[in-house]
Amino acid sequence: MELRQLRYFVKAAECLSFTKAARSLCIAESSLSVQIKQLEAELGAPLFNRERKQIELTDAGEKLLPYAKLVMSNMQDASMVIRDINEMRSGSLRIGGIFSLCSLLTDTLVRFTEEYPQIKVKMVCKSGRRLFELLRDNELDFVLTFDAPNPDDLLDSIELFSTSLAVLVHKDHPLAKLEQVSLGELHEYRLALPERGMHVRDVIEERFPDLMQKLDAQLELNDVNILYQLINTKHWISIMPHSLKLDNPDLQAIRLCEENTEIRAALYWRKGRYHKRVTKIFIEMLQEYLNESIVVYYYKNRIY
Repeated sequence: MELRQLRYFVKAAECLSFTKAARSLCIAESSLSVQIKQLEAELGAPLFNRERKQIELTDAGEKLLPYAKLVMSNMQDASMVIRDINEMRSGSLRIGGIFSLCSLLTDTLVRFTEEYPQIKVKMVCKSGRRLFELLRDNELDFVLTFDAPNPDDLLDSIELFSTSLAVLVHKDHPLAKLEQVSLGELHEYRLALPERGMHVRDVIEERFPDLMQKLDAQLELNDVNILYQLINTKHWISIMPHSLKLDNPDLQAIRLCEENTEIRAALYWRKGRYHKRVTKIFIEMLQEYLNESIVVYYYKNRIY
């Protein structure tokens, strides 16, 4: 059994097409077909059902696939270990963050790229669900997000800081004078929320399903910066993590009366995966930045 054969098998299983798999691998379809047939002959069982136009995995193929992926993953880890010995002269870092937290990475990105200009950094801002898909497919090294609505046993995490869901309003909005407010009282005001599918919205609806059904959001959007602008007009309010007002002096965060409003910002990565040296260094820089800014801010101001 050769690594090449396993690589071809995994790609064919992902594409469910020998033609697409061969094109993706930049090889002739006949070469891919020959290698898979040799693998099947060695294992003594067919891996694909070829009777239909679109190939399908047989029971044997279904059983082999997770092991083949594990072998390929371990080979990638081995390559990363060797590349790390190259004293950070080259390499890459792939970071993901939900829309509402990506801005927290800015200062660390500036410092990291200045200290390690040879490292290519890819950063993507997407919904939490999409980020976890990319993480499981090994397309990201780690992601920054608030509590995962559906915790995954295949992921590890490290908490960065805790905050609470709050009602964000402009400092001159009528609600700004209140210390706390209940979700049920918000129906009297124009409400703008992150659209469904965005991570913060998923967390809110998971924790307060009955109350959220009664609230009618006038606006739903997938851009946090525009959401801030709308709140600053004094016409709209929103429900967001309290920590998001730190860089917005014109915003006021009102405590929610409901229980179970605390959420945590955390980094998630694949359990058991090798952590590249660049990943460890970036995470250490991010923790240092957060310890000097957000955490200190919270304690000095006694923010809930």
